[in-house]
Amino acid sequence: MFRKQWVAATLAAVLATQVFIGAAAADNEKGTAVIKGKVTFEGKVAAVKVPMTDQQCATLNKDKKPPVVDPGKLVYAKDGNTVPDVFVYVKKGAGKYDAPKEPVELDQKDCMYVPHMLGMIAGQPLLIKNGDPVNHNVHSLAQKNPQFNFAQPKQNMEKVLEGKDTFNKPEIGVKIKCDVHSWMSAYAFVLENPFFDVTKSHLNDGGDSTKRGTFELKGLPAGKYTIEAWHENFGVQTQEVEIKDGETKEIEFKFTEKGAQAPAVREVILGQASSDDKDAKPACCAAKAANVDAASK
Repeated sequence: MFRKQWVAATLAAVLATQVFIGAAAADNEKGTAVIKGKVTFEGKVAAVKVPMTDQQCATLNKDKKPPVVDPGKLVYAKDGNTVPDVFVYVKKGAGKYDAPKEPVELDQKDCMYVPHMLGMIAGQPLLIKNGDPVNHNVHSLAQKNPQFNFAQPKQNMEKVLEGKDTFNKPEIGVKIKCDVHSWMSAYAFVLENPFFDVTKSHLNDGGDSTKRGTFELKGLPAGKYTIEAWHENFGVQTQEVEIKDGETKEIEFKFTEKGAQAPAVREVILGQASSDDKDAKPACCAAKAANVDAASK
């Protein structure tokens, strides 16, 4: 009797281990499917230059062509009204993935945060740098994760947030601002999966304007996904996409002037029902888009 019980217990332990290992492997699984596309805006556009009221910041940007415009109010009219700096990611359908050991970087360059939209996996270290010879302050407005607020008064200062100090829980649209320069802002997106991208702008299109407003989610396993596009002023949109291994699908998100309302800064746990979106209230009034082509004249 004892031997039978011991064998049964051993088999149960082995099966439990196999199930655990299988689930872990599925969580970190990568595939060969690709979802790509672009984001556009339908409505009127107007240029909005960043008011560099700080003299040091104005000097750093005096020769910029086109001039520095508000990245949250920017539309490329000459490129099909495409929209940069939209965070596109898998909201539902993906498993959990291990955080990379390499930190994701946020720089302060010419009195702007670079990048404006920052994606990372929960638990990944965050490296914050000051590339300016100007005093900056870095202040996060996280709700689920620890808030931080510290100064970087000298050029080339760096601070690595890791362990309990980094963002360890999923949270969408964490605003990061500079209390010294009111126009400086960035948004962090803390996910449990690596399937995200930010639509390209004139700053990172490699000189090819046809890439502006485009995104690409690579390495997806076959499956059904909810894809969300998040813009700080135009709001959020989602699409359901089913894709096979090795397949590439193209989709488009189109924001409109009528529906241009900023998403509320709120905590979102990936994998929850979409009630978060239903309960969200717009953070501000209808937003006007900006046209970098007009700003460059």
